[in-house]
Amino acid sequence: MSDPHWLTGEYLQENEAKWLFGMNRSYFLLGLKTVGMFLFIFIYLTISFLALSVALQCNRGAHGATKVAIFAFMFGPIYLMVNYYFIRLLSKGQDCEFSNTRPFPYF
Repeated sequence: MSDPHWLTGEYLQENEAKWLFGMNRSYFLLGLKTVGMFLFIFIYLTISFLALSVALQCNRGAHGATKVAIFAFMFGPIYLMVNYYFIRLLSKGQDCEFSNTRPFPYF
């Protein structure tokens, strides 16, 4: 046994037989979990920046655009599903006009 891994806190078995790609099972699963965590963080941040862009595009020139933008970035998937899709598109029937050149039009 070794010390727990710094990212997952799991103990790695170094004496196991080779399993896949020349690694033993515990190292392979550790790599898979690490890639999965970083992929989840990347996807979540991408969706949050998309929600921030949508919030700034839809509230261009509005008084509380900063508060809406902060909320949209912090709760990106929720903002996109609830506020933009269900409330703005389905209930009100309003869509936003998006700019191709300025994705974050704050000023």
